Formats: sequence, structure tokens, C-alpha cells
Amino acid sequence: MSETVPAARRGRPRDPDVEERVFDAAIELYGRSGWAGFNFEGVARASGIGKAALYRRWSNRAELLNDVLKARWIRVADIDTGDIRGDLLAVAGILLDILTGIQGDVYLRILMDTRLHPEVHDATADYRAGVVTPSRAMVHRAVARGELPEGTSPGLVIDLVVGAVQNHVLTTPPELRTRMLSQMHTYAEQVVDTVLHGIRH
Repeated sequence: MSETVPAARRGRPRDPDVEERVFDAAIELYGRSGWAGFNFEGVARASGIGKAALYRRWSNRAELLNDVLKARWIRVADIDTGDIRGDLLAVAGILLDILTGIQGDVYLRILMDTRLHPEVHDATADYRAGVVTPSRAMVHRAVARGELPEGTSPGLVIDLVVGAVQNHVLTTPPELRTRMLSQMHTYAEQVVDTVLHGIRH
């Protein structure tokens, strides 16, 4: 008669916090070191998760980065306040919080690495589409509601808001940073209102 192995001895139960630990460690490592320093060894060391476990989940570091961005980076798919001003303010607010927070360097890394490294560009294409497509949908909804004129370019609207916020944060000199931080959400309102006023007229 064969012996039945007790359930407790059939293998270690899956740790539900593994991906969360990996994502937290990976986004910090990427922001600090960029693509050049982003590897399984560094993520394993920072997260306390063995490299073998990482390779069972992700076949390469580009795939891991794509999942990290989806889990920990800019997400706009859930934004739908019912009017274009609210939607654009939400986008501007997310970007301001990220650029002025501890993950601000991740934004710059992504801009550079997707241009310099084809594997990063290709691997993160679906993540970027997951940001661009919902952003454009905001403008399409606004046109359908009559908030914006027919023929309004979704790309232009988003570029005007995102570009202004990005430039504002990245070009503010250190001696003015405290003031910028205290007024950044007022600035977001000014940008959004200016963009919408210009498009409507």
C-alpha cells in the first residue's frame, strides 16, 4: 500500500506577494539604473526572490519591464470623469505626481531607453498603447458629447497637456522647486483650461 504524502509536504505554497515584491524592487531598480542596469540578478537581490523564480515567470528582462510598467507606472485606462476637463486634469495630476515623486527618474529612463534600445521599444509597445489609446478615447468622447469641435486632434490635445506639464517640472530650477510643488495642481488647472479655451475658439 503506497503512502499518501501529506498536503503540507507536496511543495511550498505559492507566495501571493511574490509579484508585488518583484514589481516594487524592479521599478526602483529601473529608475535608478535604467536599462543598462536592469537585470534579473539586481531584481532578485532587491526583492529577495530567487532568479529561478523570476525566469519561471518572465522569459527575459524586457518582458519583466513591460509587466512592471503595467503594474506600477502611468495608467489612464480607468479615467472617465464624464467631462473632458476632469479627464485632462486627472491625466495632468497623475503625471505631476509621478514626475515630482520618487519615481520621476523612471519617466526619463523610459523616454531615453525606448529611443536608444529597440528591444525596450518593442517589448513595451503594448504598455504604451495601453496609455495612448485610452488617452485618445478621452478626446473622442468629448467630441461625441459636444464638448470639443468635430475634427479635434486627440494627439494634439494630449500633447499640449502632457508636454506643458513635462516641461514645467523638468525645466524648473532647483531654487524654485518648492514653490512649484506647492502650486503644481493650480498649474495643471491653468494648463487644461488654456488648452480647452484655445481648441474651442
